[in-house]
Formats: sequence, C-alpha cells, structure tokens
Amino acid sequence: MVINIETHFASNFETITSYVMLSKTLDYIAKPMVVFEPANPNGFPENWKNGDYLAKMKLFGIIPFSSQTIVIEKIKEANPNEFILRDNGYSSLINTWDHWIFIRKTKNENLVRYIDRIEIKAGILTIFIVIFASVFYRWRQFRWKKLIRNHFKELN
Repeated sequence: MVINIETHFASNFETITSYVMLSKTLDYIAKPMVVFEPANPNGFPENWKNGDYLAKMKLFGIIPFSSQTIVIEKIKEANPNEFILRDNGYSSLINTWDHWIFIRKTKNENLVRYIDRIEIKAGILTIFIVIFASVFYRWRQFRWKKLIRNHFKELN
C-alpha cells in the first residue's frame, strides 16, 4: 500500500533540504512516537549519506518494536526546484518501507511543498502498519512545523 502525506512549510528550500539531511532532525521529528537507536555504537552520521543504517526502534520510547534497516539514497535530479531523499528500508516485520521525501520550491521563496510518500509491504500486518504510518508521518510533519516556528532552536 502507498500513502502520500503532503504539507507546506513556511521556510526556504535551502534550509529545509539542509535540515532533512541531519540525523538529529529524524530524532526530533519522530519523538516520542518512535525512537530510533543506532545499532552501531558510533551512532548515526551527523549528515545522512547514502548507505545502510541499522536502528533499533522503540514505540513511545519504551516499547521495543523491531530493528529497522534505514537505506538512505539521495536522488540527484536535474531539477534545481526539487530535492528527493529516499529511505528504502525494511525490517523483519516489514518487507518494504520505501519512504520518499520530496521537497519542492513554490512561487513563494519562503514556502516549500513537502511530501512524504511511503510504500509499505508487511504481509498480513500491512493494513496495521499503514494505519500507524499514516499517523506517524502526520506527527512528523507537525514536528517539522514546530521546528520551523522555533527557528530550529531544538536542534542547535
């Protein structure tokens, strides 16, 4: 199943694209619904790079859920008005967690269009994971907006 969740952020394109590449942004926008703990003792990189990252996930910071492999792929496009980032992840429970982030410029230089597109395949659990993901990605977008309103103070 595929879900698309879209919003607009009151910020400029360069700011949003730079913050989406920081691993601490994921920490902030996912909490407290999901906490990602890196399996590597060195942690996640400060800036996401193409590659695979194993994370232990906890729901609401306390309920162990599963390990998830985050597979980062920054898509380079010829279009300077769009940024694309992909996490083609998976876990033992979820065969496919293909998350695409699209950040697009608008006519207003202080407003960007932000889209989370997620394809999920988890066998008989798919519908339940999709329902959770629908709530989770709305939560993430809400937290993004809070970060923007606070001028990213939580991350600096």
